[in-house]
Amino acid sequence: MSEEYEYLVARGAGEPGTVLARTRLAHRQAELLAALVAGGPLPDGFDAAQVRVQAAGLAAKRRDTVAKVAPELPVLLGGGFAPAFRRYAEGSALSGGYRADALAFARWALDHADGMTKRQRRALERWYADRAGPAPRRTVRALLGSLPGSLAGPSPRPGGRPAGRGAAGRGAAGRGPTGRRGGGR
Repeated sequence: MSEEYEYLVARGAGEPGTVLARTRLAHRQAELLAALVAGGPLPDGFDAAQVRVQAAGLAAKRRDTVAKVAPELPVLLGGGFAPAFRRYAEGSALSGGYRADALAFARWALDHADGMTKRQRRALERWYADRAGPAPRRTVRALLGSLPGSLAGPSPRPGGRPAGRGAAGRGAAGRGPTGRRGGGR
């Protein structure tokens, strides 16, 4: 038996037969997941055509989500985006979220994608370099706010609240724009 099975039995996670069934199910699920999203071999007992259809659907959903979080990628790669992403996804499981997936795809495309023009490659290299480096230590607003005559607007009052109207868009004492309570009607 596996170490996982022995560990679960030793912890009292249930009857040995139940633990064994759960362990086998977990392994089968992992095999199916690998076949669906990482190009793993098809587990016994599954319809190959159906698994291919589902895998293609999941890859398309992943591609579309990456295109939403990084809309520049389909623009930069044009008609080559979808086939390149399909090849990338076949050998690369999603890890770290969709933004990380977009960066990993861009790096993969720079290393493996064929058919890119020099202009596309340079644009993708710039896009990647702008996003793959370390995060800036200060936000743009913080940098602008530190300049005299700041373009970022008024400095916050002590206590962290900005001067002027409150978060609800009302002036002093909850009055509306006319100075009366109840929204000025």
